[in-house]
Amino acid sequence: MIQKYNTEYFNDRIEAKLISKITYYRNKINEDFQLRHRAEYPELHYTSLKANIRNLKTWIQMAYLIKAGNIVHYGSHFYSEPTAIKMAKQLSK
Repeated sequence: MIQKYNTEYFNDRIEAKLISKITYYRNKINEDFQLRHRAEYPELHYTSLKANIRNLKTWIQMAYLIKAGNIVHYGSHFYSEPTAIKMAKQLSK
């Protein structure tokens, strides 16, 4: 019983971490794109924007890998978008 509670707790924490990271990077990229022409150091701004995009892709890929690991029977729902990404898109609109 305690093991089940811990597993559910960890799963919820992992999903919350994924949602928060994906939302953060989506908002950060939107903010950087809005301010891209007003940057004092365009090269530095450009590299930080590339890093944020790379980090966002990494967290999205992790969400897909975690979802794929939780599926026992591979079916058509394997290719659907993970709930963490759906929630992050709703929060970052």
